[in-house]
Amino acid sequence: MPTELFLTLGLLHVVMLASPGPDFALVLRSSHHRPLALGAALGIALAILLHSLLSLTGISVLLAAAPGLFALLKLLGALYLGWLALGALRAARLPANAAKLVSGSAHGSVGQGIRQGLATNLLNPKALLYFVGLLAAMVSPQVGLAARTLLAGELFVLSLLWFGALAWCLSSQRVQARLAGSQRLVNLASGVLFGLVSLTILLELAGVLP
Repeated sequence: MPTELFLTLGLLHVVMLASPGPDFALVLRSSHHRPLALGAALGIALAILLHSLLSLTGISVLLAAAPGLFALLKLLGALYLGWLALGALRAARLPANAAKLVSGSAHGSVGQGIRQGLATNLLNPKALLYFVGLLAAMVSPQVGLAARTLLAGELFVLSLLWFGALAWCLSSQRVQARLAGSQRLVNLASGVLFGLVSLTILLELAGVLP
């Protein structure tokens, strides 16, 4: 495997990770309890690993080429993100303690975070298209199985490091002290972000957007 491919793919993935999206919003909303936030980070990284493996083996390409199945995936993703948006917007209307209960729990667990992270990333059809486009464009058929596995591992490790560090920093006492008075704003911003992504997917399904 050429070193340039490994480095270029990693750099592009880091740029993507740094772009705010549903994954970032989920980690931010979970940051009131460190185990929950770290679980969300692990769940997102595992979902990215699965996306990578499916794309590198060609399964995601076949899925994206099946109009009916892909449309169903997009609908499920839009509904799930819409559900997250409603929960966040409801929480934004309540005091901090009550908001935590509405958003899932006042604490949460690593397992709960993993499930939320997996669902948020796996059910986001834009993540599927990202990996299909990126890996199909950069990884030629001549790249062997071992190299493809290494590339998938690279994306997983980078994702885990990024979201793990983000979860750890956001759940620190210093950051939480600063966020304490802004919990409603955090929930509002998260809800708007989830809602915009959900609405965009629904409009694409309806043919309003290309």
